[in-house]
Amino acid sequence: MITTSPLKRLRKSLWLRDVPEILTVPAMGDDPAAYIPTEEATLDEVAFAEVAISRQASALNSIAYGLAEIVKRARRQGAHGYDNAVAAALRDLESGK
Repeated sequence: MITTSPLKRLRKSLWLRDVPEILTVPAMGDDPAAYIPTEEATLDEVAFAEVAISRQASALNSIAYGLAEIVKRARRQGAHGYDNAVAAALRDLESGK
């Protein structure tokens, strides 16, 4: 009989295909960051890794929003692919639109 690891079974049954094999648990207090196989991680280690990933995702979303705002404002000013996006976005901001 072929056995499947618990993590593989979770991935298949709960659509968790993106759960990594190894978790990065951030440094806490005097403890350095750790790399732990997901199947061996404690609940706290999974939770700490999830919080760290959520913070990274939030930071990336903020960056993506800022870039999208520059594109939107630059296009509103008629900028094209070869134009300076920041200068055009600033014109839009300063024009009061």
